[in-house]
Amino acid sequence: MGATSASLSAPRRSRTAPIVTRLPPLRSLRAFEAAGRRLSFTTAAEELGVTPGAISHQIRHLEQFLGARLFERQHREVVLTPQGKAYLRSIGEAFRRIEDDTRMLFSANDPAILRVYASTNLAMRWLVPRLPRFIERHPSITLELSSEIGPPPSLEPRRFDVAVTHGPAPLAKTEPTRLFDGRLVPVCSPRYLAGRAPISHPAQLDPLSLIHSRKRKGDWRRWLRLAKVPGIDPSQGIKFEDMNLAYIATISGMGVMLFFANLIAEDLRAGRLIKLFDLALTDEPDWLVYATPAPERVRASALLREWLVTEAQREH
Repeated sequence: MGATSASLSAPRRSRTAPIVTRLPPLRSLRAFEAAGRRLSFTTAAEELGVTPGAISHQIRHLEQFLGARLFERQHREVVLTPQGKAYLRSIGEAFRRIEDDTRMLFSANDPAILRVYASTNLAMRWLVPRLPRFIERHPSITLELSSEIGPPPSLEPRRFDVAVTHGPAPLAKTEPTRLFDGRLVPVCSPRYLAGRAPISHPAQLDPLSLIHSRKRKGDWRRWLRLAKVPGIDPSQGIKFEDMNLAYIATISGMGVMLFFANLIAEDLRAGRLIKLFDLALTDEPDWLVYATPAPERVRASALLREWLVTEAQREH
């Protein structure tokens, strides 16, 4: 129809019934979602078992309801308008959420309680700040999260449904899914750099400001060897029992620390931490996701595993 199409306007509504109190027709939303996803009225009609004319009619009805054009009709194709693209993202997400939660709520043998393990570093720096997004999308799933400082636990049957580990887990009987790499980068806070001479080369690092975790001895020695800086004693500096205490000290401006780049991506974006150099220790194990659910929690664990991978990809 193109340029000959009549302009659309929203139908008149009573002042006592504003648009915010009404939902669009579900049939029109289904037609729009299918047509927008496939960019074809014909293919959408085949998917929903109706005629292309019915799809076109439902979309026109939705456009009139919204008072906005969702598609540009061209000779042999349809193209989403900017408003149509934005609305499709919202509607598609809503349908996926309804589908997921329907499957969870009405699956008789699939209780939506997941026992999740994550190392303390990952839980505090990466997982917990993102969990509200998962809970919002899957409110029917309850998570029981436990974390430990140290090596990955043995994934004994029925101990955890989902586990995120730094490197392979002992006794794991399933293949893990890679979340992201475990490279370590040197970081500090803006507070540490304030009033100091600029640090543009590793040789300018103050050995007394190196922050260490006793549970990760040798990190600075390896990094300084990689940076080819023999003049700095890697045994000097400030030592803490674990990486979480060392992280707090770094944020507070006490010195420079080697930390997992993927766990502090948000700190780097927000400016709470600064990466001093691009040089990284890349021989660290990857972060992995294991799904070892009890049979009645297979579906819920799959949803969590897929969400974890999607969140990791958002960073890149």
